[in-house]
Amino acid sequence: MNKLFILISLLIHLHVFSQEINQHTTDSLKIEAVENFQKLYWLNPIKHYGWVTDYEKIYSKDEVKVLNDLITKFEKETSAEIAIVTLDSLRATSANFDDLSLRIAKKWGIGKAGKDNGIVIAISKHYRKIRVQNGNGIEKLISDDETKFIIDNYFIPEFKNENYYSGTLNSITELMKKLNF
Repeated sequence: MNKLFILISLLIHLHVFSQEINQHTTDSLKIEAVENFQKLYWLNPIKHYGWVTDYEKIYSKDEVKVLNDLITKFEKETSAEIAIVTLDSLRATSANFDDLSLRIAKKWGIGKAGKDNGIVIAISKHYRKIRVQNGNGIEKLISDDETKFIIDNYFIPEFKNENYYSGTLNSITELMKKLNF
């Protein structure tokens, strides 16, 4: 009876141990796949369609349409371009979020050639980060302090309450007021 108990106990431990190894291997493969995708996205951020590219799905389709229409109207009136991209943890890491937003701004070519009048707003709900990349032409019209004021007073208060659409809409409206040349 004692030998039977030891044998059953040994089989149970082996089974549990093999499951732990399989789980560890599966987790490692998932992590490696995500890291490889992040590297691929870094090398080639895909083309944007419209002014709002929402990888995190924080906006509804109707909200994306309203934001796109507002930015399109502003672009037609001023020639300044504003792009909004939400970056999920599949595409960005917390460490490369700021650099990736700048890379996207350059890769997508937001702003008119020769005017450098584009703004890329990168948002990560997952990492709780936001980055506003102003082109050189925009920096002549709105200072870093003014941009920070908009982030601190329009984006962040709404985002803290998970009102991403309201925060984004209010913020770009405020940016447009400051840039309406």
